[in-house]
Amino acid sequence: MNKTMLIGILLCTLSTVTSNKSNASLLVSGDSIDLSGTTAMLQPELAGSVIHDEILYDSVSPSGNEFFVVGIQVQNRVVRSNLDGSLIFAPRIISNLNNTTGNFLIDRAIINGFSDYTLDVEYRTDGAGDRGPNTASRSLDADQLTFDFLFPLVVSNLNPTPQEDSYFFSINSNGSAFTNTGTMSIFGRHLDFPDEVFELNYTGMAVPTESGVQVPEPAMASLLLSCLAFLVFRNQSKKS
Repeated sequence: MNKTMLIGILLCTLSTVTSNKSNASLLVSGDSIDLSGTTAMLQPELAGSVIHDEILYDSVSPSGNEFFVVGIQVQNRVVRSNLDGSLIFAPRIISNLNNTTGNFLIDRAIINGFSDYTLDVEYRTDGAGDRGPNTASRSLDADQLTFDFLFPLVVSNLNPTPQEDSYFFSINSNGSAFTNTGTMSIFGRHLDFPDEVFELNYTGMAVPTESGVQVPEPAMASLLLSCLAFLVFRNQSKKS
């Protein structure tokens, strides 16, 4: 393999990996960004294998009567990118139960445990769900992420519709491992108690770390072989 071909392979690999970050929404400490949704087609690095997936649950009784509750699930998912091996934290809010006398509206979700990791934040419109958050913000210490729904998710009262779930959040990190030590809080309103804000809390949320569940990066062999095949073909075409 000559020097020109080797340089070509390296440039091909680098450009393939870095060019896919163009649609990312980098969220730094103390900042707030608007979200519009994304897909694996727009950001190929988001396509990957699910390496952790579980359902967490909490409920609240707006009236104080424990027999009448609003129950909300959180799907706690982690995906490993097939392209660059990054860890993508992808929680989703799922409407589960409302046997009270009115609808419950979800306005905000807060997740803690992201420390000072680099994060690209969006939500996925190519998966399950009805609506994504409109904005995301990050605390000054970089640990807390806040997602606001300007058009709230509706947990309907005893009716099949509207019973709305969120899209999967997409929190692409530079962490090499994950641990279930994060927390998440969901804030909402009940139409029968319009002046009160109700909070549901979840522990065991997956967040990035360097010493938790280690996730090996996928091999880059297929990408390198594709670049090599292209360069060989081009060289042969020039000779002929």
